[in-house]
Amino acid sequence: MATDKALVTIIWEEDSVEYGTEDGIEKDGKTRKFPLPEPTAYSGATTTMVDSGTSVSGHLLGSLVRSDVAQISLSWNYLEAAVWAKVNQQFKERYINQVLFFDQTKGDWEEREMYISDRSAGLWRRNANGDVLGWTGCSLQLTEV
Repeated sequence: MATDKALVTIIWEEDSVEYGTEDGIEKDGKTRKFPLPEPTAYSGATTTMVDSGTSVSGHLLGSLVRSDVAQISLSWNYLEAAVWAKVNQQFKERYINQVLFFDQTKGDWEEREMYISDRSAGLWRRNANGDVLGWTGCSLQLTEV
């Protein structure tokens, strides 16, 4: 099924007002959007944070700290070196971003503030000049702040 909507889009604001698309970044006034490439695999996790302990009589004591904290994991079987670099560059200056993603709990699109966690990839191969051509097993995780 083809769609124009990216499964995950990184969103941020800049001071300059510009319009159009440049280097994969959509510019709409001060808002910038970078749709991540369609992943090979996408998984969501929803966490409930609880502060808990056990009473002297052995009963669970706890209180809800925060519910429905979202975490998403994306992976790609293969990405060209320039594409994987562009994905990683989105998190270089902005550790925390607004992220538009499909939320498993809501069953719909959701925009939340998330931070980048682990990113990894395996070198695929290099050409005769030593240039890296691409990466396999590219993956990253975004976790709600």
